[in-house]
Amino acid sequence: MSTDRDVNRIVRSWLEEGVTALPDRVLDNVLDQLPATPQRRAWWPARRFGEMNNFAKIAVAAAAVIVVAFVGIRLLPGQGTTGGSLPSQSSSPSPSPVASPSASNVPAEFPDSPLQAGTYTVAPFSPGMEGACHLPPQPGCTESPADDTIRFTITVPDGWSGAGTSIWLTGPGNGPPDGAGLIFGRGGWLLSDPCRYIAADIPVGPTVADFVDAVAEHPILDTTAAVDVTLAGYSGKYFDLQVPADISMCETEPGNSSSGPIYRPWEPGLYAQGPSQRWHQWVLDVDGVRVVVQSFDYAGTSATRRAELQAIVDSIQILP
Repeated sequence: MSTDRDVNRIVRSWLEEGVTALPDRVLDNVLDQLPATPQRRAWWPARRFGEMNNFAKIAVAAAAVIVVAFVGIRLLPGQGTTGGSLPSQSSSPSPSPVASPSASNVPAEFPDSPLQAGTYTVAPFSPGMEGACHLPPQPGCTESPADDTIRFTITVPDGWSGAGTSIWLTGPGNGPPDGAGLIFGRGGWLLSDPCRYIAADIPVGPTVADFVDAVAEHPILDTTAAVDVTLAGYSGKYFDLQVPADISMCETEPGNSSSGPIYRPWEPGLYAQGPSQRWHQWVLDVDGVRVVVQSFDYAGTSATRRAELQAIVDSIQILP
């Protein structure tokens, strides 16, 4: 693998063979941008992508040559757009506060960083996302286009961070004793033992009632009685789920002992971020598609932060 200096030399040498050379400032800008695209992180903090392998590094270098070639051709006399002006630079893939987004330009995830106070819109059920295919039949996950365009618009204050398809507190994060957060899901098949790392083995149908009734009938899960609720103009059911105070005897993720004990009520879905976590579930029917809005906190989460979290939930708009 050549060093960055070697890549620069090769690209510059290649350009010199053409009609004209690409200005240094353009080449440097292209090369600076290539490694800046972050890898998508899953909601689960313990699951990370590995280091870039040698093949990927070679691919990046090849991409640099291709991008530079394209830009160089655009700069040649007689090339480019009508009027001779260069196309404007594409916007960053990270979402920024928006007002009324269209379905075609909504990011799938929140930016993986602290959020500025404002309104954000995400489409967490887009193809390829963790929550993309939460429709039976299972085991596994069968993609359905019915949920691909569903968008959620939320308004957040300062002090919250994006994390894939979720948000959580910038300081305490999502863990005990005083973390808090929110995530969008679809619900799924249940696990007969949430403490064991097994496949989901309790079938659950696709409707709101199917999921809520299955959770209520589970012999281990500690939940409140479900009540009727309306959120963002859509009707459904609301209930709380309490994670046990001691999950130290639960299994860890195979091959990932650093993940800590795993407590998973359903799959696909999220597992507990710590003991005594409280999950607040709004299970909604969005034009025939089951959607789960889940916020969570702990006994040590401050009243101020819980009020902010509830305000975030209240601000949600759902755009099917």
